[in-house]
Amino acid sequence: MDLKEAVAVAKQQVNDLLAPDLPHNVRLEEFLYDDHLGIWSLTIGYVLPGRHREAPPPVRNYKIVRVSEANKSVLSVRDR
Repeated sequence: MDLKEAVAVAKQQVNDLLAPDLPHNVRLEEFLYDDHLGIWSLTIGYVLPGRHREAPPPVRNYKIVRVSEANKSVLSVRDR
């Protein structure tokens, strides 16, 4: 598994978790690879749509997604 594959898994997980709110501008912000454990730690940033037309500028939110290289599974998701 390379970085691109890990990012795709992490972005899909964030999109799935936040699906009712339709996150947009979902992208990789930071990453760390632990070669001893074979785990990617990926910070995924996203913006949730505004609720009102005259809302303040959107706030960027972040999730840290840990992905196992061995089986491409998501091990955890947490707020940053």
